[in-house]
Amino acid sequence: MNEPTLLDQSVKIAAGGVSAGGGFYALRWIIGWLTARHDRRESNLERQEGSIDEQWRALREELNRDRAEVRREAAAIKSRVAAMERQNEALRYAFHHVAGALIRLDPTNPALAQAEQMLARAFPLDFTLLGEDAPRNASAREDEIRS
Repeated sequence: MNEPTLLDQSVKIAAGGVSAGGGFYALRWIIGWLTARHDRRESNLERQEGSIDEQWRALREELNRDRAEVRREAAAIKSRVAAMERQNEALRYAFHHVAGALIRLDPTNPALAQAEQMLARAFPLDFTLLGEDAPRNASAREDEIRS
């Protein structure tokens, strides 16, 4: 049998070293490629998150501006409604005083009939708010009262 020579052993060791080195290099390259790919994805996501955060911030600021404007408008409307309610109350009292005096002086005055028509048009009585069940509910209430 031939014993391995020093050259044969050196070649085997060198081949094993090259194989191991190549394997480690390939492993390092694969790990580097995967981590670089992961880093690229992460940087892309961070850029996208940054732009999304900026868009949301802009939307929140716009909503806050709109909300403040709506609050100002609501306050203005409330003050206008309060002023109109005071005016309507004053007009109602004035009308009652004038109408009462006119009825005592001239109950057949056409201005009274005209005022009644205007008030009926301005404040019509709407019984549809009671709903379609109103007649049925009314008859049920009458039955309860009778029993």
